[in-house]
Amino acid sequence: MRVATALACALLLAAPARAEEYRLRVVAKVGEPSPAGGSFDRFSVESLPIVAPVNGRGEVAFFAKLARAAAGEGLFLASRARIVKIAAEGDRVVRAGTITGFGRHPVPTLNEAGSVAFHATLTGGGGLEGIFIGAARRAPRAIAVSGQVATGLPSGMIAALEAPALNDRDEVAFLATVQRGRETIDAVYVASRGRLRKAVAQGDPTPVGGSFGGFGPPSLNNRGVVAFAAIVEGGRSLGGLFSLAPGGGTRKLVGTGDDSPVGGYFAKFSDRVSLNDANQVAFHALVNNGASPGGIFAAADGGTTLIAAIGTDAPGGGRFATFGLWPALAGEGRVAFVAAVNEGSAPVGIFLSRPAGVERVVSTGQPSPAGLIASFGLYPSVSISRTHAIAFPVAPTAGTSGADAILVAEPSGR
Repeated sequence: MRVATALACALLLAAPARAEEYRLRVVAKVGEPSPAGGSFDRFSVESLPIVAPVNGRGEVAFFAKLARAAAGEGLFLASRARIVKIAAEGDRVVRAGTITGFGRHPVPTLNEAGSVAFHATLTGGGGLEGIFIGAARRAPRAIAVSGQVATGLPSGMIAALEAPALNDRDEVAFLATVQRGRETIDAVYVASRGRLRKAVAQGDPTPVGGSFGGFGPPSLNNRGVVAFAAIVEGGRSLGGLFSLAPGGGTRKLVGTGDDSPVGGYFAKFSDRVSLNDANQVAFHALVNNGASPGGIFAAADGGTTLIAAIGTDAPGGGRFATFGLWPALAGEGRVAFVAAVNEGSAPVGIFLSRPAGVERVVSTGQPSPAGLIASFGLYPSVSISRTHAIAFPVAPTAGTSGADAILVAEPSGR
């Protein structure tokens, strides 16, 4: 009875909402001129998810491969009026070296002031890679580079870095691999006001017993709270989602084996989570022995709630079949996500949870300023701003051809 009641309440949260109207705006298209020379060739590397963060001013940060340019790839910031270069292959960063690329999976992060944090590989400096911050009128500066001392881990040296997260105070959280003698340790660091602080490291104790065995990309809010997915070794859970406030201890938000809002228990979580200033976290999870095998959820200190579940009704018809692994969370707790739909008018859509329920924002088969939307890419993902603008890639086919444009859906009332 308790499970049935929980599921009924959860499905009420996911009921279709009266849809808001959205305007579609093109951020960048393949073939358009690039401010780094040449033209945009594609917006992804291999078949990895494309992440293009959007802020409340409508600016969008994105990665692009370039054609007929001196630089092979770059990071860019698009406003409603123009696109500017943040950094490109061949750019020199003071006291760090020359940028040779943006790593295996370029994922920029953006704040409200228009600062962009990113990972890049280097040559001609003291390290082979680093985390940097740049802006439209500010050359990139190094936050951390490989080869420097790993604060908080005695005799440790940072060997590798990736997955930066940026807040409005220009603080950056990132993943690091630390070399200590012959062993390597994974850790999450926070850079603030020119100083590095170890947030948590492999081998540290967890709130569920045992020790941390590995981490997903961190998320960072304006209060300095870091949220992350982690593997647990020797604890009461095999893994879960955790948060850490500055100067505070690590807290579990939800773990494997915990009861889920659709009955049963959580079995597996997405590696990337989205955190807002209310310390809420949005995530994708799989469920065992529940009324649904998985869905999109939100967690906070008060518990876990369902956003949408596999098998439940989707706005506009049909039922949710699968979800993109990386939902995006706005300040008021609204969650944007991509979902495939069975028996609906469109097979894939982008959805947004609101207090009144879930609404469909845009679907495949819909016209846009970039042409008919055929697909959101092989591994679709979205970003959301505090004003509920949603940025996403579109592709000409549902296969592996890659995205040919980045769009923003903006509420028409804003």
